[in-house]
Amino acid sequence: MVQRILSVQSTQIKKEDALANLIGQFGKWQLIVIATVSLVKLSSGWVQMAIIFLTPNLVFWCAQFAGNSTAVGANMTCYADCATYAYDSAPFENTIITQWGLVCERTWMASFAQMVLQLGVLIGSVLFGFLSDRYGRKNTFLVSITAVIATGFAVSFPKDYITFTVLRFFLGVATAGTMVISFVMVMETVGTKYRELCGCLFQIPFMIGHITTPIFAYYYRSWNTYSLAMAVPPLIYLGYFFVLSESPRWLVSVGRVEQATKIVTRAATMNGLPTSKIEETLKKMSEDIKDITTAAKLNYSDLFKVDLLLKTVASCIIWMISGFTYFGFNQYVSQTSSDPFLIVAIVGSIQIPAILISVWLLKHIGRKAAVVTFLALGGLCVLTLGVVPDTFWITLTLGCIGVSCVSIVCTCIYIYTSELFPTVVRNMGMGACSTSMRVGSMIAPFVADLSKTVPWMPTVIFGLAPLAGALVCLLLPETKGTALPDSMKDLKDSA
Repeated sequence: MVQRILSVQSTQIKKEDALANLIGQFGKWQLIVIATVSLVKLSSGWVQMAIIFLTPNLVFWCAQFAGNSTAVGANMTCYADCATYAYDSAPFENTIITQWGLVCERTWMASFAQMVLQLGVLIGSVLFGFLSDRYGRKNTFLVSITAVIATGFAVSFPKDYITFTVLRFFLGVATAGTMVISFVMVMETVGTKYRELCGCLFQIPFMIGHITTPIFAYYYRSWNTYSLAMAVPPLIYLGYFFVLSESPRWLVSVGRVEQATKIVTRAATMNGLPTSKIEETLKKMSEDIKDITTAAKLNYSDLFKVDLLLKTVASCIIWMISGFTYFGFNQYVSQTSSDPFLIVAIVGSIQIPAILISVWLLKHIGRKAAVVTFLALGGLCVLTLGVVPDTFWITLTLGCIGVSCVSIVCTCIYIYTSELFPTVVRNMGMGACSTSMRVGSMIAPFVADLSKTVPWMPTVIFGLAPLAGALVCLLLPETKGTALPDSMKDLKDSA
């Protein structure tokens, strides 16, 4: 029962227009809400991109062999009888690799720490989606931001690798809560006319978090002070306890019309709209939503019935490839660059105009065409990176284009996928796709780390995967300009 109101809103036009008529499609109140809750995306970017500077490439060698205190091994070579490895981690002072010796047979543990974080994000998305439906957006949001602050500080002080990894898991769970609930609150605040635009622009703070991550890494060269520095800014989130209000749509959905009336009245006043008949309208909405949610008896198995099987499987594959390529290629580019600070900042910066381009693409060339085109273009850029000379500017140029293409795809598929599924299973479909993306992001660091042992392999895998995704997307229909399906019957009628 994740985000059940969103599943109703998309097609219940009369009810949605009723609320939009009360508070307006977009005004001062919506702007304040969106600007406020979107701040949590900053820490989402820091948390998910932190791995780039926690596990950078470094030089190591065997400093002491078992039974021989004088012999020294060759650089970047593993030995079965090596007792102690030494490291040159420049330009960093200390990383989790040097802290816990994550080289040779322990190399996988560096990627595993990021996989566990993304596993936490996956579980947190499901957990907080359920809790926000049950206990409200505001309460669960406050729990999640409190957990982000607490685990953010805690992850800076672990004494061993296992404690660090467990804390990263819970940091991922908490971060997912802030991402899921803030997105729901934005979508429940604006009218349908502005959801496409706001849904795209909402991703910009995440990119700002991405851009500023190398700033933290540049000034704090040890992994624990780097982590601690990124834990301090989220303290500002404690202000939510004093300024955040509950989503009026959720209040209406659970029959708490009196509370919703107060918030909607304040919003209408702020937007310069009349406040008469607000309670009467909200009562009618509450009754209608109750009837709809009571009638909906479908479950996840319906996603794999004949009418939806192709859409479900194809969408999940595309989302998994998008998450796999986006997170993995970002990490790969930083590991293979001579200046990771600069290239990560530039690659992050270029994604902001990419998001703005997504808005234009969705409106003018269509959802399917945009996803296919930029999956293919991104894949070709990555493959090209594997065969051209390894110079900073070539890596920067192709890396920026490749990541921007995948960023455009990630933005477009949110809108595209929501239009493929009928209302009665839309949230379940989006949930399945989101889970697939997290699976892709869990695999990504292991592939990116192949650059240390098989340098040509990551570009081949990260290049071919988007091309495969583009071919899969060709199997799906275009949804631009089509009416959103309400039921399974609507799918058959439109076939």
